Amino acid sequence: MPTRAPLPRTLKTAKIKITTKCNRSCDFCIFADGAQGENMSMELFSTILARLETIPFQQLHINGGEPTVHRDFSALSAAARTRLPGKAMVLGTNAITLARNKRIMEATLSSYDQILIGCDDEHGNYDEVHAVVPRLREAGKTVVVNSVLEGISSSRLTQLTGLCDRYGAVHVTNHVHHVDVGQPPNELRGLCGRYLDQHLMIEIDGSCYRCFNAMAKTDSEFNIWDEDFATRVFAPRGHHFRFCLRCHEYTDSGAALLPAPALTA
Repeated sequence: MPTRAPLPRTLKTAKIKITTKCNRSCDFCIFADGAQGENMSMELFSTILARLETIPFQQLHINGGEPTVHRDFSALSAAARTRLPGKAMVLGTNAITLARNKRIMEATLSSYDQILIGCDDEHGNYDEVHAVVPRLREAGKTVVVNSVLEGISSSRLTQLTGLCDRYGAVHVTNHVHHVDVGQPPNELRGLCGRYLDQHLMIEIDGSCYRCFNAMAKTDSEFNIWDEDFATRVFAPRGHHFRFCLRCHEYTDSGAALLPAPALTA
């Protein structure tokens, strides 16, 4: 019997960190530098879009920092929507600027299909979330509100759950913010099985790594200028990232190299 050729791989999510600026200064956050952060240039963002046009993927996730404080947020969002018309557009935000800036809200409604909102005591954005969820849902957008259970009172949790139920949004909860929140170190044997979900993170300097919890400054695998960028996105991985040791999502695959042949056929 002839050997079946491997199925073509499709990237699930390309996530672009367009800024490290934020209008909050949450203690837990490893992805933002408050008012001292930096913005990605329009030129670099355009180069990234050109690279992403060369690979198959499902959704583009714009994040930060707080992406809506980027001075060119509206233009960046419109450019991505225009150049990648068949992709689902996802925005990760704390919704503060959405609630206070009509122009930013209109840009979001024009360009994005899904809005993911972090909401708890650290974010301090309860009023803003209650203001934007009805507007976003009225426009037919998928809205997911995420709360950290250790960072929110039962009354606030009940209010958010009621808000989401009333307007058809999704409310999810978890026990961690990002990574390294005091849990014991993982025993790093096989590489993380979540790698097979195939997520690509692109940093503000063009560095790339295939994990949302890693940090490009130490874990960058390649960059968007590499001539073999499209090949590198789907190439096997043979090492742990620095944050694998503390990542709450680490799942031992038992494999020393990913993807294993049996998982690509």
